[in-house]
Amino acid sequence: MERLPLAVCIIARNEQERLRSCLDSVAPIASQIVLVDTGSTDETAQVASRYGAEVHHFRWCDDFAAARNESLRHVRQPWILVLDADEVLTTPSAAADAIASAPSPIGGFLTRVQSRSTVGDGPPTRYVTQVVRLFRNDERLRYDGIVHEQILPSILHAGFRIAPSSITIEHHGYVHDPPILRRKQERNLRLLDRAIEREPKSAFYRLHRARTLMALGYFDRARTDLEWARCAAQNDGMLLPQILLQHSLLAALEGRDGDALASAQESLRFVPDHPMSWFLIGDIHERRGNVRAALDAYERAMHALEHPSPQITIIGTVEIPLDVLQSRIQRVRGMLKFPMTTAHHESAIIAPSPRISSPTQEDSMQQQPPQQPLLTLAMIVRDEEDVLPTCLRSVRDCADQIVIVDTGSHDRTIAIAEEFGAEVYHFPWCDDFAAARNESLRHASGEWILYLDADEQLDATSAHQLRSLLERQPPQVGGLLCTIVSPHRVGMGGSETHRGAYPRLFRNYGYPRIAFRGRVHEQITPAIIECGGAIVHSPIVIHHRGYDISPEQLEAKVRRNYRLLIQHVQEEPLNAYAWFQLAQTLARMQLFAEAERAFGFALQIGLSAPLAASAASALAYICGVQGRYQDALHWAEESLQKVPDQTLALNYKAHALVALGRYYEAAHAFEELLARLDRHLPLSVGFEIELDRKQIEHQLQQVLKRNSGAILNAG
Repeated sequence: MERLPLAVCIIARNEQERLRSCLDSVAPIASQIVLVDTGSTDETAQVASRYGAEVHHFRWCDDFAAARNESLRHVRQPWILVLDADEVLTTPSAAADAIASAPSPIGGFLTRVQSRSTVGDGPPTRYVTQVVRLFRNDERLRYDGIVHEQILPSILHAGFRIAPSSITIEHHGYVHDPPILRRKQERNLRLLDRAIEREPKSAFYRLHRARTLMALGYFDRARTDLEWARCAAQNDGMLLPQILLQHSLLAALEGRDGDALASAQESLRFVPDHPMSWFLIGDIHERRGNVRAALDAYERAMHALEHPSPQITIIGTVEIPLDVLQSRIQRVRGMLKFPMTTAHHESAIIAPSPRISSPTQEDSMQQQPPQQPLLTLAMIVRDEEDVLPTCLRSVRDCADQIVIVDTGSHDRTIAIAEEFGAEVYHFPWCDDFAAARNESLRHASGEWILYLDADEQLDATSAHQLRSLLERQPPQVGGLLCTIVSPHRVGMGGSETHRGAYPRLFRNYGYPRIAFRGRVHEQITPAIIECGGAIVHSPIVIHHRGYDISPEQLEAKVRRNYRLLIQHVQEEPLNAYAWFQLAQTLARMQLFAEAERAFGFALQIGLSAPLAASAASALAYICGVQGRYQDALHWAEESLQKVPDQTLALNYKAHALVALGRYYEAAHAFEELLARLDRHLPLSVGFEIELDRKQIEHQLQQVLKRNSGAILNAG
C-alpha cells in the first residue's frame, strides 16, 4: 500500500514494548510520524526514531490535551491520525479509503475503538465506542480536556462535518497486571478530580469519573456522580443515554434491579434501538423470572445489533457478542417450552434456565439413538499407579466410557488404565490443566460427562444411584453439583475435612462448545451457563485425597499451584476466580498479608455470591489468627450477609465475639450454629469445613460461664 498524505501523532511515556506494535501498524502508510515523549526513562524515543518518527520532548503537566496539541503543532501532512502507544490500527485500507473519498465539508471521521478487558472466568469483554481519530490538519482543530480529551467540539465549531468510516483501532491499555491497571485508574481519577474542580457543571467529566470510580470499586461515589450528571445532562441527547446506561449497570451490580430496569428503559426514550439497553432489560427480566418479557427484550437487542442505527455511532457500549445473545434467546425460549418445576427452581443455584437452541436440536435430543453411552468418565493423569485403581474401581459399574489423557507418565499408570478398558490418549504437559482436560472432552461420546482426579473416588452409594439420577434429569439441567469431601492435613499432625460443591457432572454439549477454562483450578461452570444449562444440587458425593498427603508432598503441590496461579492472573488480570484461588493458595502458604490483598481484589472485581461468601469467610479466618478480632467479625458478618445459612462464617463470628468479650452474642451464635448442624443444610458456599459438634458444645458452655460471670461482676 502506498503512503498516504497522513501524519500519525502519538504521545508516549515508557512505552518501548507496546510502541513497536503500534508503529508496525502505521509505518507502511504514514508519510510522517510524530511522537511527543512526556518523560520516558526507557528506550521509547529510540524505538520511535528507528521507525523514522520525529521525536519531540514535552514536559508532562497533567494535561493530555496540551500534550496532544503539542504533537499537532509539528504536522506537515493534510490529514492526522491520533493513536496511543498501546493501540494498533487494524484497518489501514479503511483509512486510505476515508482520506481518498473525503469531500471538503468533512473535517473528521468516526473511528471504531475496541478496548478489551477480562472479568471473572468469562471471555474477554469489548467496550466499543466511535470517536474522531482521523481529521484534517487545520490550525483551528485542537484538543480540549486534561483527561479524556476531545477533538470533536473544535471540528464542529470550525464548521466541518463528521462522517462515519470503517476504520478500527484495537486498544490494549486496560490489559495490565492488576497493580498497574489500578495505578492507571487512580491517575485518571486524580485528573478527573482536577477537571471537575475547573468545570464543576461538566456532565461529561462526571460520567467518566463515575466509570473510573466503578472500576476502582467505589460504588457509592460513582452513584453520586451519575445522579449529578443525570441532572446536568437533561438536554444532551448524546450524553444522557450514556449516563442512563451507566446508571443501569451500576444499579444491576448493586442488586437494585428496579432502578437498573428503570434507567435502561428511560435510555430507550433517547435511543430506542440501543442493543445494550435492551440486553440489560432482558437480563433483569430473566433474573426476575419474567421469561416472555426477557425474550422480547433479547430479540429487540438482536434486531438492533443486526440493523445498527446511526444514532448510536458515538455513544459507545459494551459489545454484545452475537453468539452470547443467541444463547440467551434460545435459553428463554426453552424456558417457555420446558418450565422448571418448583423443586428444580429452588435447588438451582446457577443459571436456572434451559438450553434448547432450536426445534431441530430439541428433536435430536429426544431421538438420540439407544446405543449412545449415557456416561463418560473423563480424566487426566500422570504417574498415578498408586491411586488410579481405587478411582477406576469406584466408577466401573456406572461409566459406559472411560477416557484417560496421560500427560507424561513413567510408571504403570497407562497399563492400569488399559486394564480397566479405558481409552488412553497422550497429551504433552504445558502447565495448563484446562488444556489437558479439554483434550479428554474431545474424545467423550457420552450424553453426560463425569470428571475425576486419580486421587478421587466416587462414593459407593452415589455410584449405585448415579445412572438413574442422570436419566431423570430434564433437558434444561446442564450440570449437577457434587459434594467433594476432602481431608486436609493441618499443622501439628492434625486434620480437618473440607466440603465443596462443584459441577463434576455435566451434559456433553460437544467440544469446543463445552470446555474448561483456567490453567489451574480449572472451571467448567462458565461453559455450562453459556450453553444455557441450569446447574442444580445433587446427592452425589466424591471423596478427594489430594490434600491428605505428607507435608513435603503438600508443599510441592501448593507451590506448583502458586506458580500456575501467578501465571494465570498475569494472563487474565481481571479474572476474579483466579485471584480467589491464588488467595487461597497464599493463605495455605501462611502469606496472610498477600492472601488478604488477593481476596480483597477478587471481591472487588466481582465473585458469585457463594464464592464471595467463601472469600469473606477466609478473610475472617486470616484476621482472627492475626488477633484482629474486630476485622474478623466484620468479614464473618459480610460472609453471612452474602449466604446467610452457612456454618463456617457463623463459627468465625462466634469466636470473634468471644475474643471481643461479647459473650451474650457469642452464646447465641454458637446456639444457632448447633441448630444448623442439626438441620444438615445443603452446601451453599464455595466450601465449608466440617465442624466438631462436641467442641462447639464445649465452647458454648464456656461462653455461658463467662457470660454468667460477667453478669455477677456487673451486679
